[in-house]
Amino acid sequence: MYAHGWYQLAFERDLTAPITPLSFAGRPLMAVGDPGAGTVRVFDAVCPHRGADLGHGGRLAGDCVVCPFHAHLIGLGAESRDGFRAREFASLLRAGGLFARLSDRGEPDFPEALQALGAGHTVVPGFEMEVDTSIEVVIENGFDNAHFRAVHGLMSLPGLTVRRGDFGELLAEGHFAIPRTGWYEAPASGSAPLRARYVAHAFSPGVFVSELDGDAPYRYRIMTTATPTAAPGACTIRLTLLLPNGPDGAPPDARFGEELLTHSRAGLEQDRRIWNRLTLDHVPHLTATDEPAVAFGEFCRQFRTA
Repeated sequence: MYAHGWYQLAFERDLTAPITPLSFAGRPLMAVGDPGAGTVRVFDAVCPHRGADLGHGGRLAGDCVVCPFHAHLIGLGAESRDGFRAREFASLLRAGGLFARLSDRGEPDFPEALQALGAGHTVVPGFEMEVDTSIEVVIENGFDNAHFRAVHGLMSLPGLTVRRGDFGELLAEGHFAIPRTGWYEAPASGSAPLRARYVAHAFSPGVFVSELDGDAPYRYRIMTTATPTAAPGACTIRLTLLLPNGPDGAPPDARFGEELLTHSRAGLEQDRRIWNRLTLDHVPHLTATDEPAVAFGEFCRQFRTA
C-alpha cells in the first residue's frame, strides 16, 4: 500500500454538497467545504466513536460534522466539545481536480509543479475510467519505451532518458515519430511522420503529467491520475487536458479539446485491454528497453509504507 504522495480523489465537478464522500483504496474520506470559494478540505471520514462513515449522512454544524450514527460532534481538525476530531489531510483544489496527500511527506512538490505546468494553459477536465490493474501499472506506461510502438503505433522507440526533475519528480524525455492518422486533421498521404518532443513527469505512483511539444496537433499536456479502489488490484483513472492558450492569451479551440479527449480515451482503451489481463505477480525478465520503467518502479518504492 502507498502511504505517501499526492493522489486525485475527485474532479472538482464531483463536489456538489457541503460534505462529499470519497475513498482511497477503500479507506473512507470526505471533502468538506465550498469548491466555488476554494475552501475544500479533506478529512478522514471514519467516526472515532464507533466507525460510522461521516461522508454518508453526516452534516455540517459550524466547525464540526454531526455523526449520522449517534449525533456526536466530530471536530474538523480540532477536538469538539464531545472530545472527538477527524484527521485532516493536506489537500489541493487545482486543475479541475481535488488532490490529497495522506502523509506529512511533501516531496515531490506537486502543488508548485502543477502551477508551473499549468501556466499559460486552459484546464479541460476529462473523464474517468475503471481498470482492473494497480495504479503503478497505469502510470508506468509513461515510462514504458516499447509499449508506445507496440500498442499505440509509434514509428520508433522514443528512446527515453530518465532523471529527477526540478520539483523532485521522476522525469523522462524522448521523441515521438507519429504516423498521420487524421484524428484531428486529414492525414497527408505519403508525407513524413509528425514529430514531437515528449516529457513525462511522475509525482507519485498515481499522478503523472505528460508533455508533447511538436508538430500540430501534438502540442499539449495531459494529466493522468490513478487512485486505488476498494477492490484489490483495481483503480480509477482520471484524465485532464492542459491546452496551450493562444499568443494573445485566447483560449484554445473547444473542438480540439473534445477531439483530444476522444483520442485519449481511445488510447487508454488500447492500454486497458492489456492491463485488465496482466498477471501482476509475474516475475519479469527485463531487457535494456525496460530501463525507464525500472527507474519508475524504484521511484515508487519511496511512497510505500515502511
